[in-house]
Amino acid sequence: MNKKIPLAILTAVSLFATNANAAPMAYSVNSDGNPGDSLFLIDLATGADQFRGTLFTGIEARTDTEGLAFSAAPNSQLWGIDDASGTLFPINPVNGSINWEAEIQLPLDFQSGGGNDFGMTFACDNSLYFTSVSSQTLYHGNPGGSFVSVGSKGSLGVNISAISAIGNPTRLYGLGNGRYANGATDAPNLYSIDTTTGVASIIGPLGAPGEFQYNEAGMGFDSNGELWAITDRSQIDNQKSQILNINVHTGAATLAATTVNQVGYESLAVAPPTECSAPVDPADELPRIPTLSLTGSISAILVLMLAGVPFLRRRYSKTKF
Repeated sequence: MNKKIPLAILTAVSLFATNANAAPMAYSVNSDGNPGDSLFLIDLATGADQFRGTLFTGIEARTDTEGLAFSAAPNSQLWGIDDASGTLFPINPVNGSINWEAEIQLPLDFQSGGGNDFGMTFACDNSLYFTSVSSQTLYHGNPGGSFVSVGSKGSLGVNISAISAIGNPTRLYGLGNGRYANGATDAPNLYSIDTTTGVASIIGPLGAPGEFQYNEAGMGFDSNGELWAITDRSQIDNQKSQILNINVHTGAATLAATTVNQVGYESLAVAPPTECSAPVDPADELPRIPTLSLTGSISAILVLMLAGVPFLRRRYSKTKF
């Protein structure tokens, strides 16, 4: 048998394993599901969604949680923001429970009882950004302190209910709502958001007109800097949520999976803020070296072992008495 054949096969297997296991796990809340308002752990590669627990403070449930995000390392706490109550709170990712004593009432004058369609994300400095569709405004502050509007009220200029930050200095991205309640198209595009002025600038559409049908969405970066989104299609014939991988340079989305069990996901927490190292001069920056999954690593080891077999045989034959 040609020795190059098994080497080629194992190389292909190694590359396939790397790609097949690239998608991470993430958290979301089925705020428009039935029964809803529960935390789920979702495999972004397959859409398998595992129940973790109902969002309950021990006194009352949080019934419209539309934003999730991890705070920065080393704590990397999971936080949620609830539209109906206008509260911000830490969440236990194991069972979905909320410590009501740590819950924060948002001090800003939002639309009461819902309609804000919040999106939220933490930055590398552990400050928090969130948006409100009712005011089309970006807000910034700290969970333990105060929040202020960024720029003037309405400066976003578009209905954005999902945001995610990456890098140091902060680069902020927003995802526009897909359509209005009457079915008309809204703004299914990816935007960059100026963290000084609060102005959103379009990067590009997710796809061709009508390709991705959804109402609201959640969005988050993974630890490798890949951007993911999950869409709420509960009002479109009660369809399951779609998981999208988004190109940050063009806005173009690729369908990765569809959720298996639940509908109505409007939030997504994938990983703590990433690319948080001090800025590096581009001239001094080394190219990234891709990492492998466990399966890919094992396959790569097998490739190296097989590649060394001819040399071992040659050496053995020379030393044979």
